[in-house]
Amino acid sequence: MAHSYAYLDKEKILHLPTLEDKAVKHGKYVGTNLEYDESGFRIIGGEGVVYYVDKDTAYVNGNEDNGKQIAVPSGLKALAGQLL
Repeated sequence: MAHSYAYLDKEKILHLPTLEDKAVKHGKYVGTNLEYDESGFRIIGGEGVVYYVDKDTAYVNGNEDNGKQIAVPSGLKALAGQLL
């Protein structure tokens, strides 16, 4: 059984909630065993990563308004590809 469920919100931001009920409300979703932070974002290198799929940008320590932009991890691209 997956311990989180990945989905894209209306702005095409990748989320990983623990409850399937929350993911199903957003349409297409997939089960995953990826680690996530308390906000529902993927943890990579100890940091929550906010991934904007349509913009193909990722940020740590915040979002596009106040976070640090990083290279998009290939695992997030692959996961998002399952949801498009």
